[in-house]
Amino acid sequence: MNASKIILLAAIGLILLAIYNYKPQAVSITIGQTAKPFNIELIDGSQWRLEGYKGAAVVLFFWAEWCPCSHNSMPFMEQAYKEYGEKGVKFLGVGIQDTESELKKFIQQEKPSFPMAFDLKSKAADLYGIVTTPTTIFITKDGKIGGKYVGQIKTYQTLSEPLNRLL
Repeated sequence: MNASKIILLAAIGLILLAIYNYKPQAVSITIGQTAKPFNIELIDGSQWRLEGYKGAAVVLFFWAEWCPCSHNSMPFMEQAYKEYGEKGVKFLGVGIQDTESELKKFIQQEKPSFPMAFDLKSKAADLYGIVTTPTTIFITKDGKIGGKYVGQIKTYQTLSEPLNRLL
């Protein structure tokens, strides 16, 4: 095989590798921009539509089973749901970056009382530029991004302050 054929095959191989590994760059969201609508199936089989909650503040909590910070954040998220859910704030937990069976382990361990979904293809996560878990997105009553918190929720105040601004 001559050198030009080897170079051609190598170039084709690199192109195929690049295509196989291509993933669009994460979208960044900014405070004040309109929240991007999405639909997702909840673990109970029902559909959850962001557009169905117009006029309500919404909290999106993106988590992963393998992530200790996601587990450590759950007691605070659960406390916030119990307090602010009564005030009309809607909560959705979205499991990402794992298999369905692994995500189910998280549900079994944490036993959240707010709605949960698995985003196995990262469609919702990609819309909001989620690359790290946990990430919490706060959406205002008028459908705008009101805040974003990336990382472990270490105090209840981390949630209560942005939630109070949403009311």
